[in-house]
Amino acid sequence: MEISPESWSWIWLAAAALFITGETFVAGTFILIPFGLSAILAMILALMGAPIYAGWLVFLIGGTLLFIFFWKKNKKAQDALGSPPGAGHDRLIGSHAKVLESVDTEAINPGLIQVGGEQWRAISANGSLPVGTLVEVTEIRGTRAIVRSLSMEESEN
Repeated sequence: MEISPESWSWIWLAAAALFITGETFVAGTFILIPFGLSAILAMILALMGAPIYAGWLVFLIGGTLLFIFFWKKNKKAQDALGSPPGAGHDRLIGSHAKVLESVDTEAINPGLIQVGGEQWRAISANGSLPVGTLVEVTEIRGTRAIVRSLSMEESEN
C-alpha cells in the first residue's frame, strides 16, 4: 500500500504539530522546534508533488541543520546570562585598596577602605591598619572586606 503525496502532506503537518507542541513541554531548549519547522518544509514539498524521499531529506537534513543553529544560539544566550569573570563582590579579591578609616581585627567596629571607586567596610587580617595604609583584599565576608597590609614592594606593583 503506497501513501499518496497528498497524504504525506497531512502526515508532515501532523508531525510538525507534534514537534512544535512537544517543544512547549520542554520550553527553552529548542530541541524539537527545528524538526517541527523542517516537517513544515517537507509538507510544502509534498503539496508541490515532490517525491517522498525529498520530504524525508528536507526533514532530516533541515531539522539537523536547524537544530545545530538553534543549539549554538541557545548556548550563546546562556553564556551571556552567566556572570562574566570578575563580576560580583569576588572581583575585589586581590585588589589593592587604601585605608580611609583605621581598620582593626574586630568585626564590631570595621574600618573603611577605598577600592577603585567603591568604599567598603573592612576588617584587618593582620593587626591594626592606620589611615593611608595600602592593603590587599583577601576575602569578602558578607558586606565586609578582609584585608592585609601590603609591603612597599607589593604596593609599587
